[in-house]
Amino acid sequence: MTKGGATTAEARRSRALWLAIFGPAVAWIVAQQVDFYLSSWVCATGRRWVVLLVTGMTLAAAAGGALAAWGIWRRDDAQARGRSPEASRRRFMAAGAVLLAVFFTLAILAFAIPQIVHRPCD
Repeated sequence: MTKGGATTAEARRSRALWLAIFGPAVAWIVAQQVDFYLSSWVCATGRRWVVLLVTGMTLAAAAGGALAAWGIWRRDDAQARGRSPEASRRRFMAAGAVLLAVFFTLAILAFAIPQIVHRPCD
């Protein structure tokens, strides 16, 4: 592989790692904001499925971020042992991304419980 190819591959791995770190947090924020903005409309129309759809989509995005971070962590496992500090840094960041993604996935699930249990206008 050429030097330019190695740089491109490294940049792609770096972007995937940063997406795995920030993706679940952004999904959680989107879930809260969109559900807040839709609450009066859902109360007026009774179309509760829209809020559940938004929550399901953001839950899938957060879970996808968790799976991506876990995949990065496992792939970098072999590279980090006895290698450069950069490989160890990537492994540490991927482990942190897994923890953050699990946290935000659970936060979205906790946010969905009242939507499932209560009626929209309660």
